[in-house]
Amino acid sequence: MLTIRKDDLRTIVDHCNTGYPDEACGILAGQDGRVEKVYCMKNARPGPVSYEMDPEEQFTVMKDIRQAGRVMVGVFHSHPGGHAYPSGVDVEKAYWPGTQLPNYPEAVYVIVSLMDRANPVVKGYAIDAGAVQEVALSVV
Repeated sequence: MLTIRKDDLRTIVDHCNTGYPDEACGILAGQDGRVEKVYCMKNARPGPVSYEMDPEEQFTVMKDIRQAGRVMVGVFHSHPGGHAYPSGVDVEKAYWPGTQLPNYPEAVYVIVSLMDRANPVVKGYAIDAGAVQEVALSVV
């Protein structure tokens, strides 16, 4: 399970809506399966079916995460016209380091579907060696 505050979830959805019709992305930092900070990132290769985080921005964010004594607990991105489920490209590029969450060897991938922008759907997944497993999101 990944626990996230309602305000942080709103930040994620707002960032994804701002990026529409392109995919938006970001990094989630925290401890013990709990999101403590959301980093809204620039999509360096904007498009409606892919994202790429800016490498320099990633470096800065990862340094900030380490200095704050946190770990990366996940990443997020939007699917402007698709379901909240990892695409083939998402699965292929699932290369983020582990988060120390029991039973989830990779970072939690949070996907925001904007198929119905008035009612976005947000789901989390663990992706390991091509296998996709849904991770419950607990909004507090």
